[in-house]
Amino acid sequence: MVIGCILLAVYLAINVNNVIRSSRLQNHAQTDKVLLIDPGHGGRDGGTSASDGTVEKSINLAISMPLADMLRVFGYTVEVTRDSDCMICDSELVPLRQQKISDMKNRLKMYNKSRLTISIHQNHFSQSRYHGTQIFYGTKNEESKLLAASIRQVVLEKLQPQNTRELKKATNDIYLLCNSTAPAIVIECGFLSNSTELSKLKDKDYQQKMACAIACGVLAYDP
Repeated sequence: MVIGCILLAVYLAINVNNVIRSSRLQNHAQTDKVLLIDPGHGGRDGGTSASDGTVEKSINLAISMPLADMLRVFGYTVEVTRDSDCMICDSELVPLRQQKISDMKNRLKMYNKSRLTISIHQNHFSQSRYHGTQIFYGTKNEESKLLAASIRQVVLEKLQPQNTRELKKATNDIYLLCNSTAPAIVIECGFLSNSTELSKLKDKDYQQKMACAIACGVLAYDP
């Protein structure tokens, strides 16, 4: 957390002085606008996995929690959909399919109550050569694409200068992005199927750097 906050402060001092001058710490009228961080999957729903057994849900949480802390440092009111290894489905449900449906619906309720939502995920593909962060944006609020673009720019500048992946509009199979009325994006931070990127995603320092880049993108967007 300390490393991430230092990196965040340095970036802001050099690149986003306007954000500092309008610090959320001095703008109490904005603190009731909740920024929602959504660590994808959890509990029985592990998401995708790497060949070494690394499960997506754990990396999602490891990036999301410092991200939430960094944004709080700068005065935002931040909530998370989960802060532990759990689903957020209705407790009485037993079949996994029903739990997943309930989980999605409960997350959507939180999305629609927030100022904006950033959902953290990891990618996977059958061919191991693919790598790089990919960001998808919601279809019902035009701010989604603007937020995604701001974060993408910082991720490329600070972590992945050779990443040529473009922003992608969510397709119908991304339920939350296609149904959220508030701005919402999904950040596929990297590919668990790429051994080099997997090593980075498992590294705590890199997780902090990814969280820092995303937080700087949010601050530059200035919601």
